[in-house]
Amino acid sequence: MIAPPRHIHKRGATDAVPDLLETIFTAELVFPSRCLWIVSPWISNVKILDNGAHAYQSVEPSWPQGPIHLVPVLHKLLELGGEVVIATRPDNGNEGFLRALRNGFEHHPRLSVRTAEELHTKGFLGDSFYLSGSMNLTVRGITVNEEAVEYTTDPAVIAETRLEFRGRWGGGA
Repeated sequence: MIAPPRHIHKRGATDAVPDLLETIFTAELVFPSRCLWIVSPWISNVKILDNGAHAYQSVEPSWPQGPIHLVPVLHKLLELGGEVVIATRPDNGNEGFLRALRNGFEHHPRLSVRTAEELHTKGFLGDSFYLSGSMNLTVRGITVNEEAVEYTTDPAVIAETRLEFRGRWGGGA
């Protein structure tokens, strides 16, 4: 039986979206998707994991106690053999995130960064999930702005979206 999609509508500070993102990325660290697509016009090095109790020590012993941000998590996924495709706008203040992401991984064969001037679509797609909606992967998108997102594990939706993302952004071959 396929679980129904989960719809999250948030206004202001709530833990629903940060908790969902932590769950998604924890699952990715345990069993990385063959390809993880992150499509977000605005993207920054947001806090993804709470390592305050060293809960992720067995995943990456060098991570400090406290918040772990997106870039080190993506670097770890690449080290674990996953492919990461980032689709974003070429400007919008994304340069700092992209510079940090490429640091030490400039020519990594499983890291792709694609840009599109008019990008408005937002979505995070892995082998077993699809998170879509109005949220950019920024502090404001995750914790401040009024957003609506949908999380699904429906294999048909995931397969259809994978075809769309692969055709538009590459990756996942």
